[in-house]
Amino acid sequence: MRVGGPETGPALVIVPSLINAPAVLDLAPERSLVRFLAEQGFQTYMVDWGVMGRSERRLGLAGLVSARLLPLLKALNQPVKLVGYCLGGTLALAAGQLLEERLERLALVAAPWHFDGFSPEARYHAMQTWQAARPIGHALGAVPVSLLNPLFWSLDEEAVVAKFEALSRRPPGDPHIGWFAAVEDWANSGAPLTCASTRDLFIHGFGTDRIGRGAWRVGGHRMRPEAIAAPILDIGAMRDRIVPPAARLRRTGIDRVDVQSGHVGMVVGSGARATLWEPLSNWLHAR
Repeated sequence: MRVGGPETGPALVIVPSLINAPAVLDLAPERSLVRFLAEQGFQTYMVDWGVMGRSERRLGLAGLVSARLLPLLKALNQPVKLVGYCLGGTLALAAGQLLEERLERLALVAAPWHFDGFSPEARYHAMQTWQAARPIGHALGAVPVSLLNPLFWSLDEEAVVAKFEALSRRPPGDPHIGWFAAVEDWANSGAPLTCASTRDLFIHGFGTDRIGRGAWRVGGHRMRPEAIAAPILDIGAMRDRIVPPAARLRRTGIDRVDVQSGHVGMVVGSGARATLWEPLSNWLHAR
């Protein structure tokens, strides 16, 4: 969907994660990364993965890139700047490689690539989650987000408890309570994932790290970040438990920014404009 910006400005496409709705990137007018970027002069679009149709239920992660994301990008019929958040960054990197010279710049925000960078405990819990979700997903034809959330809670159980304890100490009417509720609503929302894409994430991501090992193929091409000639920016949150720093892209010769925040706070927190939005916009504008 088109977010805004000038009709003739450089095309910027934001790719959100598959696992939750894209709302975290457009939470409210004053806390919207995508609207901020549109105001900076980019012709800004944001992908909404939506509910997969019956014909799309067989699409794994590679299929989502080749059959859905890449055609959308090519339909713009001009060079593209890409920004991918979380798993959207993983998919954006693959699409960027396939775009070849039509990719101008690629920015990854809290995006996993090397799944061997997750702790052994996290990878174990991921496989347990898949074992529990698989029969239900096959019965329903898709995997509800509610079946996946326990995995993300398990990555930092103390933080889950701590955030609710901190909320209980807020006075009535505190604006933070509204923001907290909005983020929690987002975290528990999202269209069901296809069984194939969920399998790929858990088996070939957390399980065998096919993606990070360079064995992942999309459209018949092996995904190799070093094959991308366009500039790449990797932005990570140093307190991220969802995508730990060790899981980020390890390619040399790229730009990096480390944000002292968590996975969600880096995008919508009170300091997000200074630590993420503005540096990202400046980098995207660079020649």
